[in-house]
Amino acid sequence: MDVTVPIIFHKRARLLIVLTLATLILGWQASQLRLDAGFEKQLPQGHPYIEDVFKKYQREFGGANLVLLAIMQKQGTGDIYQAPFMATLRQATDAIFFLPGMDRSRVSSIMTPDVRYLEVVEEGFRGGNVVPADFTTTPEMLQLVRRNVEMSGVIGRLVANDETGIMIFGELLERDPVSDAKLDYFETADRLEQIRLRFTSPRMWEYRIRQDLPPLKAGDVAHVSYSDPAGLLFRFSDVDVRYKDESGRFVTATLSGSDFDVREADNPDYNPSIDVHVIGFAKIVGDIADKAGEVVGFFALTILLVWVVLWLYTGSWLIALLPLSCGLLAVVWEMGLLHLFGFGLDPFAILVPFLVMAISTSHGIQITNFWLMETANKGLNSYEASMGTYKRLVIPGITALITNFIGFGTLLLIPIGIVQEMAINACFGLIAVVVCKKFLLPCLLTFVPIRDPERFRSHQHRRDLALEPVWRLASSLILKRQAAFVLLATAVAWGISEHINRDLAIGELHPGTPELRPDSRYNMDTDAIVKNFAIGVDVLKIIAEAKADGCIDHSVVGLIDRLAWRMENTPGVQSTLSLPKMQKVVYNAYNENNPKWNVLPRETGSLVVTVQPFPSSTGMLNTDCSAMPLFVFTADHKAKTIDTVIETFEDFVSELPKDAPVTFKLATGNVGVMAAANDVVKETEFTVLMWLYLAIGISVLLSFRSIASVICILVPLAAVSVFTYSVMVFLGIGVKVSNIATVAFAAGIGVDYGIYIYSVLEENVKQKAMTMREAYADTLRQTGKAVVFTALALAASVATWMLSGLQFQVDMGILLTVMFLANAGAALFILPAFAAFLLRPGRKSPDRQESVENTKSDAALSPTDPIQEMN
Repeated sequence: MDVTVPIIFHKRARLLIVLTLATLILGWQASQLRLDAGFEKQLPQGHPYIEDVFKKYQREFGGANLVLLAIMQKQGTGDIYQAPFMATLRQATDAIFFLPGMDRSRVSSIMTPDVRYLEVVEEGFRGGNVVPADFTTTPEMLQLVRRNVEMSGVIGRLVANDETGIMIFGELLERDPVSDAKLDYFETADRLEQIRLRFTSPRMWEYRIRQDLPPLKAGDVAHVSYSDPAGLLFRFSDVDVRYKDESGRFVTATLSGSDFDVREADNPDYNPSIDVHVIGFAKIVGDIADKAGEVVGFFALTILLVWVVLWLYTGSWLIALLPLSCGLLAVVWEMGLLHLFGFGLDPFAILVPFLVMAISTSHGIQITNFWLMETANKGLNSYEASMGTYKRLVIPGITALITNFIGFGTLLLIPIGIVQEMAINACFGLIAVVVCKKFLLPCLLTFVPIRDPERFRSHQHRRDLALEPVWRLASSLILKRQAAFVLLATAVAWGISEHINRDLAIGELHPGTPELRPDSRYNMDTDAIVKNFAIGVDVLKIIAEAKADGCIDHSVVGLIDRLAWRMENTPGVQSTLSLPKMQKVVYNAYNENNPKWNVLPRETGSLVVTVQPFPSSTGMLNTDCSAMPLFVFTADHKAKTIDTVIETFEDFVSELPKDAPVTFKLATGNVGVMAAANDVVKETEFTVLMWLYLAIGISVLLSFRSIASVICILVPLAAVSVFTYSVMVFLGIGVKVSNIATVAFAAGIGVDYGIYIYSVLEENVKQKAMTMREAYADTLRQTGKAVVFTALALAASVATWMLSGLQFQVDMGILLTVMFLANAGAALFILPAFAAFLLRPGRKSPDRQESVENTKSDAALSPTDPIQEMN
């Protein structure tokens, strides 16, 4: 590493110029970075559920990117068969239908022509749209709609169980089929919220253009919003205006807020008797993005807290600012690299920059701490102290960062787009950390002026003197008797944790979306829909594959019906829907609704009649009737529910003969995607951890060239991982896509503690020939205090996340707080316990004895020793 010394210390001006130019370029790139969400990134690529079923049948039977909008009458305001409600329903259905990015063939409500009824009359059968095309809100028409709803079989599905609400289904396309433009989820979420407010807000805001926009004239209303746009930045914001040009075509123009006069007015579409509930992936993303400002606020609070504590630690606000400034710069570089390589910042990865900041802070504090010791204990000037610190820490520092790279790189083994993107994001951040902490920070420290050397050194010695009793007491842990007790306690705790970890769940443990608080608007909307509709919001689609025209073969539809019955009687399943189930309704109607004929006919001719009302556009069958979906609506998407449903399905399939006429395949629908994700997490979790620890072990072995170093550093790290899983069990947090990276991230920070402590301890024992207790006491004085300070500062900072409105940030805050403290504790207590038995002291040669005496002499320097300031 001597080759880097001239670059950093002999050509400082050139280095700073290069880094400044790089910062300007990457800073500009970072300013262009935007939040970027995608449903496809959530899919476990390569999983048979996704490759063999989801993608194959997505166009015919839909995917899982749903939008559900429920309009409910408020309690005590009657049922849906009222003129104001039906007017609202028509407008809401149109709004969802024309929503940009919506697959219009998949939009469904009682207002759409795909929802039909069938009744038996004297002449035979009569059917039609549930809501006639010529519908008007007359009492007679409202009664007709009531009758049609009762005969259509949509109660519990499109109509609430007590007929006080209506559901509108829609499905979003990830990309426009014509332009291939990617769906803007944040804009879509905002439009969905505007649809809600259109019917629930008594006021609206009209945007009147100030200048002519042919054919619009100045003063015309060009846009309407149902939320108050007032704000300091409104005049600079973009407003999309959609209007008909002079040729009659719809065009969209983007104007600035300053181009409008905004006037408040009464909302003619306001309906005081209803509530509107909206759920779907797009809405989740939008709600998380709305909290982005809150995340930034916590990020700023974290920086402020760490800076204040570091100021108290160093005694200088300027010195405290340097490692934090380099950490912030690393985050800017990380975001710039993301944009430079064509990535956006996914809302589910919004916490990765903080983790990069944490790693950067950890390394920065170690560097600053050793620089302080060089200046305070040896009387070196800033330049010499910085060079000495760099030479001493460059090997353990680079080793720690290499293990960080490997730790995050192992996440690429998980074939889920969002997890891989988080890994790439983190690796970009580590590249920035290497530059900012290993090159920039040592360079900047050479310029630090120490205007009052005596006062500065006195502060360092007072702090060290206050901590000396603590280090003396803690150093006894390296004595073999105490070390044996620590190792025994570790083994017992490990065993208990492994026992507890048998209850660790893969997947969600709570209803609703776990990314948001239980009392969030989204989860309250979810709860309202689950309570009022039989189908719930979670669906697993099982595809039944058979020969062509399988829907008129009794052996085929009968087997599908048997599976539907089995699934309906599975705990956690609310209801099912399938073509055979609807065929039984039709056949029953042919027999005057006699309950004994609520069966599937065995004759092909009769089955032909029962399938006629269901074209392929209904999504109940494909064009040649060789594939039919079975919709399984679950009460929630908890891990236990999904596991129970999948287990029931697999038991049923295992009972079928090899020549069964139907092949059942899993799965599509949002529950199918979650089941696939849970499978991938379960299959790759151990593999990721195995490669993570193997790679860390190899890196440590190559750096320290001893098995003792691997055991001393790796085993405490693994113990913390096992302990953390136990904490997850107690807190009711399952292992899932949103937090599977946490262990790797925390291990990346924890290994830093171990490497820094072990490197100093080994040097003291083998090179300086100190006794074990002296060596560890000196290690604690040098790097142990930095480890303790870093862990406490970072843990206190992330503990504030428990106040966040994002549940996954709360969960991450709890886990990271535990892991920051536990990793520090493991490095300070378990590592020396192993070292007591594995680390062999060197022989005290005369040269080494002299080195020991020099070390003691350096440590005993007076606070009044002169310190030279570099000119």
